[in-house]
Amino acid sequence: MLEDLDMSKAIRSLSWLMTASIAAWALGACGSSDSGAAAGGAAGAAGAAGGAGGGTTQLPCDSSGDVDLDGMFALAAKFSFTFGSQPGGAVTICPADQTSEGSFLGLVRLHQQPGSTQIDSAEAVVCTLQLPIISAGAGQCNPGTTNLVYAGLKFPQALIDACPRATLATTTGTLTSLQPGATFDLQQLTFTIGTDKTGDQMPTWLMDKAGCGMADVSAGRIAECDPGCVSDCASLVDDDQDGWPGVTVDVCGLTDDDKQQQVPCNADEPNVPGATIQGRAMMDMEVDPLLKGSAVSSCEVSGNLDASIRYNVIGADLYVTNAQISVTSAIKSLPTYKVNASQSRFLLVRIDGKHGSLDWSPDFNDALGSCKTVIARQNELQ
Repeated sequence: MLEDLDMSKAIRSLSWLMTASIAAWALGACGSSDSGAAAGGAAGAAGAAGGAGGGTTQLPCDSSGDVDLDGMFALAAKFSFTFGSQPGGAVTICPADQTSEGSFLGLVRLHQQPGSTQIDSAEAVVCTLQLPIISAGAGQCNPGTTNLVYAGLKFPQALIDACPRATLATTTGTLTSLQPGATFDLQQLTFTIGTDKTGDQMPTWLMDKAGCGMADVSAGRIAECDPGCVSDCASLVDDDQDGWPGVTVDVCGLTDDDKQQQVPCNADEPNVPGATIQGRAMMDMEVDPLLKGSAVSSCEVSGNLDASIRYNVIGADLYVTNAQISVTSAIKSLPTYKVNASQSRFLLVRIDGKHGSLDWSPDFNDALGSCKTVIARQNELQ
């Protein structure tokens, strides 16, 4: 354990790392239960998205005739975040101005009438996500700063399985022509999870309300929404069906000492001594990725990815150096972050066998099963 990290510094470090990790996670909405598997498993997605650039890939396709995007596609995306510290904030990213990358895989169904440049509808689910790891500390970030905490999240299996079922997003789009290389433009896809509301109507934690503040460690800790501290409990949806309000992620923060000693993160039983920071957070979230690029052929679309993110922590059971902290303590000090659209890329690859493409027999009625196929065969998205 980190013996010289006092409680106030540990709390501030927790609030930073938790928010940074949630922000990155929210873009893809779901993740992997094993961080190592996620990093290795999503490498193909990152490589595919990074290599997508106007026909440089060697994907099977009969490219004769008009561009026809009607059908099922795998989505491989790589995104870039730049993180910063708020002026006067209690925590500082260290080193400063970190830029971290993540990647995700998804399943997309496009509807286009023959001879039309309109995408009548696009339906999408997110299958899996690789998260960046970001370091932070209390006070100023100076050369040689020690006692850093490294952010990481673990995703319970219930949440992994829930994502393809719960995060369906629909939109429309256009092509500038039916010729290969035509500009492809989808309106924003809006994913929500953990709530049936969107935007400013999403349930939030009432940090300034009596009984819900910095010192109120008992509020928001049990497997029920606290109506005295959450703005709209009725709008929360237990999408992962784990009995906790909204959706649940496991929060883990490890120091170098934790790693060297192979200290476990006891997220399910955070009162049991383990990682410097451990426990679970309940939340609702909304993310609206925007895909703009080029229709290379009837089997491939590539381009840039942008997104805006909303999320709210609506409960938590978290410990720092074996001591409980409040929900407000966990969310009070928020970092700034930016999605770097010019460095964030996506690749759509046809997987339904049409036009001589890859044939993975996708079924949108079995999104979870189809997502498992996309994950298992992602290295073919090259």
